[in-house]
Amino acid sequence: MRILILSAMAMFALLTACGGGGGNKSDKKIYPPGTLPESRAIQSIDISPSSVSTGTVVELSATYTNPGTFKDSSKLWQVEAGTLSEGAPDFDIILREVAGLKGASASLSTTAEQVYWFTPAAPGSYKVSLKIDNASLERTVDVTSSPVYLEVVPGEEDTLIVRILGRDVSDLYQGAFRVLFNPSLYKPLSVQPGDLLGGPDDVLFLGLTNQNGFVPIGITRKGEVPGVNGSGLIAEAVFGRRTASHAPRALAIAGFELGLHIIRDSSGEPIWGN
Repeated sequence: MRILILSAMAMFALLTACGGGGGNKSDKKIYPPGTLPESRAIQSIDISPSSVSTGTVVELSATYTNPGTFKDSSKLWQVEAGTLSEGAPDFDIILREVAGLKGASASLSTTAEQVYWFTPAAPGSYKVSLKIDNASLERTVDVTSSPVYLEVVPGEEDTLIVRILGRDVSDLYQGAFRVLFNPSLYKPLSVQPGDLLGGPDDVLFLGLTNQNGFVPIGITRKGEVPGVNGSGLIAEAVFGRRTASHAPRALAIAGFELGLHIIRDSSGEPIWGN
């Protein structure tokens, strides 16, 4: 029996003090712009996977001319959008109350060799930069639309139904999602699975409505079976309004967002956007 890994974000940013101490005089020398020795250069900012989609997690690292040069140096990572974490997401605690977005930042200073970028919800081109001592490098990353997305439709008695849909997915076996919402405007009433991954006998499903500002959802197919291909409804949540609406029903997605989400194929590998 395949075990559902319910994804999530226990995010923490460990800020460490910059530099100092140890090394020879050349390590402390200040180089004017454009005169940095090649031996102390950052060759590239590396991203894994190379195809980046919205609302997912990618690993950031760097390649250096001299691999040992910056091993123990403090590295300042910055992203134009999204947030950074020194630790990989803890997939075991998405459904816990403590799994909220705490300590997330678009800037992170660390001695770690890699960090994790929780990509923005909107597609576009975003800058990622790394600065170590006098060395720095910037890279522009194209973030494409995820193969899963939100749709908001009116429900009964002034409710809204927020749907998580898959678009042209291949071998989709399981996923974990966060539907973010404004708790001053809406309150989640119920969560239920869709039919893209199969009927009630085919899936295991968990969804919570008691978290503040997000609805965590986890779904997986059962057993040693292949994933599914195609498009359709993965899950949906029904929201009530905090105040009565006297305006015409709006189908806009304003007020809801698909936060961090991870979908996997039948081999347990992440599925990324095209």
